[in-house]
Amino acid sequence: HQGEGDRWGRVEPALWGSMGAPGPTIQSLWPQAPIKESLISLSDEDTNKQAVESFRVLMQFMGDQPKPRGKNDLELLYELLKLCREENLRDEIYCQVIKQVTCHPQPEHCTRGWNLLSLLTGCFSPSATLMPYVIKFLQNSGSSQELARNSQEHLQRTVKYGGRQRLPSLGEIQAFLKGQGMRSLLIHLPGGVDYRTTIQTFTVAAEVVEELCRQMGITDPQEMQEFALFLIKKEGESLLVRPLLPHEYLNSVVEQDTSLHSRRLIWETPLHFDNPTYITTHYKQVLRDYLQGKLLVNPQADTQLARLAALQHLCPRQDMLNYLPKPLRGHVNIPIIKKLIDQELRQLQVYNSQEAQISFIEAVSQLPLFGYTVYVVLRVSQMALPGPSLLGLNHQHLIVMDPCSQKQCCSITLKDLHRLHLLSPLESEGPPGLELNYGSADNPQTIWFELLKAQELMHTIVFLTDRVGEGMKRGRGPSQVQV
Repeated sequence: HQGEGDRWGRVEPALWGSMGAPGPTIQSLWPQAPIKESLISLSDEDTNKQAVESFRVLMQFMGDQPKPRGKNDLELLYELLKLCREENLRDEIYCQVIKQVTCHPQPEHCTRGWNLLSLLTGCFSPSATLMPYVIKFLQNSGSSQELARNSQEHLQRTVKYGGRQRLPSLGEIQAFLKGQGMRSLLIHLPGGVDYRTTIQTFTVAAEVVEELCRQMGITDPQEMQEFALFLIKKEGESLLVRPLLPHEYLNSVVEQDTSLHSRRLIWETPLHFDNPTYITTHYKQVLRDYLQGKLLVNPQADTQLARLAALQHLCPRQDMLNYLPKPLRGHVNIPIIKKLIDQELRQLQVYNSQEAQISFIEAVSQLPLFGYTVYVVLRVSQMALPGPSLLGLNHQHLIVMDPCSQKQCCSITLKDLHRLHLLSPLESEGPPGLELNYGSADNPQTIWFELLKAQELMHTIVFLTDRVGEGMKRGRGPSQVQV
């Protein structure tokens, strides 16, 4: 078989026959002795020596050769996975493992080889040349049906999501070999609701998001992409908060000192209220942003404030003052608000809790910053603002608004972003900053923002630009910005 230069100049014909490709049929491929040269023709002598050594390690792991003193099965397996990081060895090791598990006379040894192949397919993809042969081999492996099916699923995931960038830990591999690769994972939803799920060695963030969406009755793939998992991890005295990209493998990022939270990040798909879980989840998220003052309301808009408070009152009941956005509680006439709330409650007495939640979401959706992820910005370069401003970020652009006048001070389209740069605090113990480079080649622009959550903002922009990149077929902007 010829292709990809001279490295494919020689592959054993019998091996191709076993994988469903043209080649003679043979009774057994399993060798009793180590190979003396690579299965694939490798032009580099050192790489060829590595290939011969990898086969020896493979036989030692499978039990076909004695283990070297001081090394156990786990160390041998990890050694093979580390060798697969070298792209010029990856196809060779794929072929070696397939050769060893084909017609192997000892089932226990053969199972070890299949476990390795299952890990291999979950971490690394073979070349485009080898891929169809690997797929055909897995499809034809009836004698190891379950193991072959697992490998097929892992390979499909690797092709779709790119494979695990970080190898599984030794402890994770040991659990995988024992058939204990599943683990429980807790997801925190808006409003203090928790959702528990189960993940496996090669589960990615997109799969958990899809599961959460199905619980809310969401079936549209485009709408599913509007939700994200946020990783929160303690780093010294501060917290790292960032959305996980869809292709990130959860076992690579979720550790003991981390937690996962889910929320809607993009609000492009029209809302629909046909599922109780959907309604409650969206209500809790919108309510949290509203009460934190991230959705701008004029303090003089007494009727609007009263209606939103009354709708909350029809859900869980609490003190009336807690229904108002925190920044406005000292700037409104409380007796007038309470009187208006009583009037609204008389009109809304026929509403049940779920109807009130829907009406609240619909009312809040008319506010200026609805659908944005909002951050409090302390300073903006080249702008003289009277106080802290609000930075709103959605899938299309970034805006800055003066919360007092509710006037937009700045707008940057995400597709015009070129580079993000995290800045050290300007003052000791001050907040960090984030510098943005954007604009055209003829008119480059630079702006920086000083805010406590600069790192979170940077990661969220990267996530959204990645989502925008996936939407290019629908006529949107470019892929990721440089960080």
